[in-house]
Amino acid sequence: MVARCPRCDYLFEREEGFFLGAFVINFAVTQLALGIVLAVLIALEASGGAPLDVIVAAAVAVAVLVPVVFYPFSKTIWAAIDFFMHGGHASSAIEQRAPRPGEPR
Repeated sequence: MVARCPRCDYLFEREEGFFLGAFVINFAVTQLALGIVLAVLIALEASGGAPLDVIVAAAVAVAVLVPVVFYPFSKTIWAAIDFFMHGGHASSAIEQRAPRPGEPR
């Protein structure tokens, strides 16, 4: 991921641990997806349609694939939340010291 937006020069990672919110968003989406899959598969099992190994395989697939696939999107969502919360303005000395595009690091 680039350090700054190439269009507006917005600094994405303001400080160490900034993307912890992205982790929380990713975790919530993963839990929601897992809950939906398990609810559907348990309903199928209750009606006598799905064997237990299919339920376990689907749950493991969702628990492994959703976080990996969704993490870049959760980082984007978290950066957008930060952008709107701060009005798109620099809010710290860290942003003033961050390298601009084309500058040496």
